[in-house]
Amino acid sequence: MAIFTAIASLVAAASSFFAGLSVIGAFVLQTAAGIGLNLLAKALAGEPEKPTFSVQGKLQSGGDVPRSFPVGYTATAGSLVYSNEWGASSKTPNAYHVQVIAVSDLPIASLAEVWVNGEKVTIDSTAHPDYGFPVLEYRDDDKDFLWIKFYDGNQTVADPYLVSKFSASERPYQSTRVGRGVAYVICTSRVHEELFTGFPQFKFAVNGIKLYDPSKDSTVGGTGAHRWNDRSTWGGDGDHLPAVQVYNLLRGITFAGQWVYGLQSLPAARLPVAHWISQIGKCRVSNATTGNKPIYRAGGEIQVNAQISEAIGAMLTSCQGRLPEIGGTYKIYVGAPGAAVFAFDDDDIVSTAEQSFTPFFGLADTINGIAAKYPSPDEGWNTKVAPPLYNAQFEAEDGKRRLMADVSLDFVPYDAQVQRLISSALEEARRARRHTHVLPPSYWGVEPGDIMSWSSVRNGYVNKLFRVDGVVDDANLDVMVDLTEVDPSDYDWDQAVDYRTPTSGFVGKPYPPVQPMQGWAVAPDVVTDETGTSRRPAIRISCAADQDDVQRVHVQVRVKATASVVFDSDATAYASPFSWLLSGGWTLPATVYQARGKFVPYSARKTDWSAWLDVTTPDVRISIDDLTQDILDKLTELDEWISEDLLNKVNQTISDLNDAVEKIDQEEQDRIDGAIEAAGKYRALLNEIESIRDYVANADYAGYTAREEIRRTITTRLESSIATFDERITTA
Repeated sequence: MAIFTAIASLVAAASSFFAGLSVIGAFVLQTAAGIGLNLLAKALAGEPEKPTFSVQGKLQSGGDVPRSFPVGYTATAGSLVYSNEWGASSKTPNAYHVQVIAVSDLPIASLAEVWVNGEKVTIDSTAHPDYGFPVLEYRDDDKDFLWIKFYDGNQTVADPYLVSKFSASERPYQSTRVGRGVAYVICTSRVHEELFTGFPQFKFAVNGIKLYDPSKDSTVGGTGAHRWNDRSTWGGDGDHLPAVQVYNLLRGITFAGQWVYGLQSLPAARLPVAHWISQIGKCRVSNATTGNKPIYRAGGEIQVNAQISEAIGAMLTSCQGRLPEIGGTYKIYVGAPGAAVFAFDDDDIVSTAEQSFTPFFGLADTINGIAAKYPSPDEGWNTKVAPPLYNAQFEAEDGKRRLMADVSLDFVPYDAQVQRLISSALEEARRARRHTHVLPPSYWGVEPGDIMSWSSVRNGYVNKLFRVDGVVDDANLDVMVDLTEVDPSDYDWDQAVDYRTPTSGFVGKPYPPVQPMQGWAVAPDVVTDETGTSRRPAIRISCAADQDDVQRVHVQVRVKATASVVFDSDATAYASPFSWLLSGGWTLPATVYQARGKFVPYSARKTDWSAWLDVTTPDVRISIDDLTQDILDKLTELDEWISEDLLNKVNQTISDLNDAVEKIDQEEQDRIDGAIEAAGKYRALLNEIESIRDYVANADYAGYTAREEIRRTITTRLESSIATFDERITTA
C-alpha cells in the first residue's frame, strides 16, 4: 500500500497541475504535498488563512472563556477572575478597586512587562506588604495609586490580602481560592481623578510555560540537566525556540499528570531525538548577521479549542519550518536547506515511469512582494505592518506588475526576525521548478524533507539542490519523489545591511510634559535686628522668574545627616523678587541642610521637584539680647527675694549662735552644728543663684566697656566653726 506524506513547506508556492500523466500516482502525490503548505505558504499561494493566534488585547470574562496558555514571549489581556472594591481614601468610599486577572491556565516562567491603558509602565522594586509592587507612573506626590502582584501558577495558598479584605463582603474571596496551576495578576488601583478616567485596562507580557528541551537532556544525546519525567528541570532559552515548542506539543502538554493540549501519549521514539536536537541547534544560532539574537524565536497564546495543526503551523511560520510525518515518525526542518543527503543524475531516473515538470507558476500563483503583519511590543502589542518588501527585478519579470502577498506572523513579535522571514520567503517563492519522477530501489531511504542534489544535462543542472516534498513507495520498490528547487542563498541575511528600522507610532496617553523646577538655588543667610546685628541663622532660596502658570512654590528642607524633613510648605507665593528667606526654630547654627522646591501651578498639570541642594547655616548663637524683658524682670525679682530673705535667715542664725555661746553643752553643741549645716545649705543655694546671675551677666561680658563692683563680707568664728556672708553688686 502506498504511503502518502504531506509536508508543511514555508514558502513553496504550489502550482500543482496534472501534466497529462496516465497514472494517478503523480497527481495524488503533488496534491498531497500541496495541501501540506503551512499558513505563510498558503498566503503566498493566494490562500490566506484566518489568523488564529493574534494577541488577545481585550480582557475576557464569563464562564465560556476557553482555557489558554502562552508559549515563549507574548502578551495577553487575560481573563477576569474576580473584582471588588474596598476601603476609603479621605472621604471617598470604595476608594480601592481590585481586579484578579488570569494570564495563563498553566504555570508560566515569569511576568515580563505590564501595560496600563496602552502604555508600558515601570514597576518599583520595593513591594507593599499587601498590595504588591507600585507602578511608578501612577505615583503622585510620593503617594502610590496602582499596585501589581503576580503569581506564576505554582502557589499553594490563596492570596492573604484578598482573603482578608473580602472575606466579609457580599462576594467573599475564600481561602480555598488558591488557583492551582493558574498564573494570575492582582491589580489594585486607588481612585485618582487625574490618573484614572475609568477602570484601568491592562496587558501583560509574559514568558510562557516552561518546556522540555531534549538538546539539554544529557541522557538522550543533549547536554544538560533536563529530564522528561522531572518538570522541575524544565525551562530556559529553549522555551522561546519554535522547534522546542513543536516538540512539546507533539509529546503533549500536561499538568499534574493530566493531558491539557497537543497529541496524547506519543512515544518519544516517534520523534527521532538526534534529528530534533540538530534542528533545535539551528534555531539557537546567534551571530552578528542575526543581530546577536537566536535566529528563530516564537511566542504566542494558544487556546485549547484551537486545532493542534493550526498551532503547530503558526510555530512553523516563525522558523521557515516544515514538519513531515514519515511512517508514524515526525521530523522538523527549519530555515535554510541543509547539505544534500542523496545525489542523482538523469541516468538514475526510471525512464519508463511517469514524469512531470512545472517550470513556472501561473499568474494567479505568482508573487513579487510581501507585506507582513505581526504583534509589535513597541506599539503596545498591537498588530503592526512590517516595512513592505518589493523587488523591481521580479516585477519586471512579471510584466511590470506588482503582485503582493499579505501574511500574518502571529507568533513572531520580533521585527528583525519578521524581515528575515519575508526576505527568504520572497526569494524562495520565486523558485517554481518542480519535478515528479521515479527513482530506483537504491533511493528507498529518501524521506520528505531531505535535500537531493541533481546534475542534469537535459535540464542544465549542475549539482542543483531540490527539497523532497513527497514520496510514494511503489510495490516494486521503486520510489516516486516530488521535488522543489531550493537554494541556501535565499536565506542570506546581514542584519547590519538588510534590516530596516520600522517607524513606531506613539503609544500611551498624550501627557503634557512635566515642568521641572527652573533656576533653583539655596544659600546661607541670617536674620538681623534693627541695628543690622545678626540674630538668627537662615536659608535663602530662589528660583527662576517669569514662569507661566505658577501660583506658588512648594519648598522642603531636611537635615542632611538624618534626612529628616524639618520644613515642608507649599504656601510660598510666586512673586518678585523670586527669593525667600527661611528661618525658624528649626534653623540651627552651623548645620548642613538640604533644600528642594517645585512649582505649584494654577492648573492641574504636573511639575517636578528640583534636586536636593546642600547649604550650611551660619554659626549665629543666642546672646544676652535674646533674653526678653519678662525674663529679666523675673530674674530681678528672684534676686531681690534671695538677697533679702536669705540674708535675714543667715543673720538670725548668727544671732542664735552668739546667744548660745554662753550656755554651750553637748546638746546645744549638736543643735548648733545642725543649724550651721542648715546655714551651709542656704549658702549653697545662694551660690547657685549667684552662678546663674554670673552666667547671664557674662553671656556677652566681653562686649562691656565699663564695669563697677562693690562687695561686703561678714565672717564669725567660734572655735572650729565659721559662718560667712558674702554680698557682691556689679554693674556693667
